[in-house]
Amino acid sequence: MLKEEMEMRIAICDDEKIALEQTCNIVKDVFDEMHLKYFIDVYMDANELLQNKDQYDIVFLDIELKDSDKNGVWVAKMIKRYYPESIIIFTTNYEEYIDEVIEKYAFRYWSKPIDRYRLKKSIAPILEKMQTIKVEIYESKRKFELPLRNIMYITPENKHCKIVTISNEYVVSDSYKEIKEKFPTRNFCECHGSYCVNLNYVEKYTKTTVYLAYKTKKYSVHMSRRQYPFFKEQMFIIGGEQI
Repeated sequence: MLKEEMEMRIAICDDEKIALEQTCNIVKDVFDEMHLKYFIDVYMDANELLQNKDQYDIVFLDIELKDSDKNGVWVAKMIKRYYPESIIIFTTNYEEYIDEVIEKYAFRYWSKPIDRYRLKKSIAPILEKMQTIKVEIYESKRKFELPLRNIMYITPENKHCKIVTISNEYVVSDSYKEIKEKFPTRNFCECHGSYCVNLNYVEKYTKTTVYLAYKTKKYSVHMSRRQYPFFKEQMFIIGGEQI
């Protein structure tokens, strides 16, 4: 089945500039060679990575960050707390560093510079781990898989469902209820009987309106007073803004 909107979101965090550039260049080369869509954000400061609310598919994370209170393992714990689906690949100058704690958070653990062949072999299992839903376009009957993390919100469209993503809008054959039931409870929440939103895109909210944003895309949808207390609780759980 075709996969729609499968652009990989990648973060690379290393406080050594040369190592950061080296990892970035290798990742670009491998993804270009495999004809995969991607974008990369680079960070020399782990705090900047954590302050960015974007959910990354893959995070290449230096385990020996110079901040002793915020090494790679600590940063990985924070990422996994808010984005458990993110895949962590630790990078290190000391391969003997590995232990059970690291294995708990990391998908892979590689010495620097990362090996192109090992990265290439890991792409297929990484793609398998990405959460998608299978949908069918109502008019054309075209079927494909859509990454859940790209969905900003859904709403009923007559007997069908309108799915609004970071790059497109689709009217699919399934009903609003059928699509909503495919969503994990962690990142998606119904704010109104006719709107279910991805909490990762919530910019702010009031007792009557939820404001969603991704880069230049901005939407506002209804909030019901009945749903407001539960919605606020869910935003608090994932670390969102409290109003």
